[in-house]
Amino acid sequence: MKKIALTFCALLALAAPARAAFDLQITEIWPGNEPGSNLTDDWFEVTNYGDMAWVAATDGDLYFDDESQDVGDASILAGVASIAPGESAVFVDTDDLTEFYSVWSNLQLWQVGTHGGKGLGQGGDGVTLFLSTGVPTGIENIIDFEVYPDAELNGGQSYDVTLGAFSTVGNANGASMSAVANDEGQFAIASIGVPVPEPTAALLAALATCGLAVARRR
Repeated sequence: MKKIALTFCALLALAAPARAAFDLQITEIWPGNEPGSNLTDDWFEVTNYGDMAWVAATDGDLYFDDESQDVGDASILAGVASIAPGESAVFVDTDDLTEFYSVWSNLQLWQVGTHGGKGLGQGGDGVTLFLSTGVPTGIENIIDFEVYPDAELNGGQSYDVTLGAFSTVGNANGASMSAVANDEGQFAIASIGVPVPEPTAALLAALATCGLAVARRR
């Protein structure tokens, strides 16, 4: 049994350098309010689950399209130069973030960027994330693609990709209401910028646990 534990710990140690990379994933999508006016323009969140930062200057730019995954319609994501391990960035379909910051003035927001791409439909849609140096040329530039179902009965609620459900206040990711409501008295509900454990830290914790377990077996 001790040999098995030692082997497992050794494999974890070998995995550490191999995992050194960024891993950008779409984690939340907000398609708007229903009924009533939209509190902000549509937005989506990108989280880095890797153990290295994504840096636009060296790794390439991020682009967005909806479920069509059309490189011809891909819109560059602006205003965010890097995303650190465990960090999230929100990208809003606007060139003026004043309204967005006002709606979410009750939260300590992480990075917020913009894009000028397609809007997201209440009847279900998707977010395609491209990574490319220069304009994307094909589906090989897609690094993540997430869809959400019909949102007409869930107006104002973001779709939490990690939970596979529309956000509710106090859910597992700590979703909360916006600071203001729309003209129908409806708030937005989201868990913007909830941090995730950095893989390196998780790996070090696992290695420490391994070391303790092996020591106890001696």
